[in-house]
Amino acid sequence: MSGKKLSITDTNGTVQGLNTNVRYEKLDRDEALKVEHRVGDVVVNFRSVHDDVVLLEGMTKKLWVDDQGAVYGKEQIKHFYEGQEVSTKDQTTIFGIIGYQPVANYTDSYVLSKYYELFPDEDGHKKDNDKDQARRKNLGGMRALWEYLMDNKVVARGEFNVSSSGFLSTDGYIRAISFGNKWGLEVGVFKEEKIFQHLQEGIPELVTASAPVGVNRLKIKRV
Repeated sequence: MSGKKLSITDTNGTVQGLNTNVRYEKLDRDEALKVEHRVGDVVVNFRSVHDDVVLLEGMTKKLWVDDQGAVYGKEQIKHFYEGQEVSTKDQTTIFGIIGYQPVANYTDSYVLSKYYELFPDEDGHKKDNDKDQARRKNLGGMRALWEYLMDNKVVARGEFNVSSSGFLSTDGYIRAISFGNKWGLEVGVFKEEKIFQHLQEGIPELVTASAPVGVNRLKIKRV
């Protein structure tokens, strides 16, 4: 199966017996735009240059070095933040729900940077019948969580790191999704609170803007 494996549990027991295995994959599946850059008919690329030498892919690498240029092995390195030794984060394999919060937290309170779709796991089975039974069981757990989130208009919060690289751990909100008679669960990932610096009061006086004048170029949009 595609996607990464994840188990969802409710550490407070709010959704009774919740212990379901799922997989998740990114919702932004579109590949990066392949825009070609030209000067006349010549194709050009934006590249790094050092001492007038163009640095092509594979010509450089990164090492741990000090200010004198001495090189150190990865295993020698310790990491510190504000004087306290820290470790790299761990990829989340169990999404332990630590609480349920209003949907407004999802939309208004935190900067959500990535979104993932959940779907039931087959628990590693090889036989079609076993895979189907596992999928149904895990789908039942997803449905129980979905119903609780929908009925109470809340989202489920827990620590959620999609990789083990870096030091800053992120949290995720599981949200119930419904389109007609179709339903599902998504996870929005965030690492910081929204701090609004420019909230306004009152109703502004409308000003009519003149139409801009300029060259007509194609604007690329996917939606």
